[in-house]
Amino acid sequence: MLKYLIPVAATVAFAAFAAQSRSEAVIDETPVDGRLAWHLSHEGDMAKLAYGVAHSDQIVIMLTCAPGDAHAQAFGVVTPAGVAVEEGPTPVDPLTGLAMADVAVDMDSRTMASLRDGGAIPVVGEAGPAELPVTPGDKAVIDGFFAHCGATRA
Repeated sequence: MLKYLIPVAATVAFAAFAAQSRSEAVIDETPVDGRLAWHLSHEGDMAKLAYGVAHSDQIVIMLTCAPGDAHAQAFGVVTPAGVAVEEGPTPVDPLTGLAMADVAVDMDSRTMASLRDGGAIPVVGEAGPAELPVTPGDKAVIDGFFAHCGATRA
């Protein structure tokens, strides 16, 4: 009996593993080196472009979109420049103690064009305006985000 049960259990386990949905996060393979950089991951139809330390909770900003979206959702301790932020209670990042923002950003905005064209993305945080740089190594990751979203307009 045992000689039949083991292969059946192994087949069921393999089938269950193979049938897992694509909704689980697919993380980029960027090595952890502690530096801030742009990182791309996917979860189902959603692309997530984050500026922060790879494979950590240390994220300055995350932009998300699905194919064909006219707006990206921006979440983080900074807000893309030129985006209106609603007044009212603001959640606080438990790691940094900084206020968190969650706003929609037009994919055709100057801010997103600056990111897409590879210079930097202008942002505003509690310390005032700043720019998050795009290095030549980051450009392919950012191009992948915009290709996924379908945003190729200037």
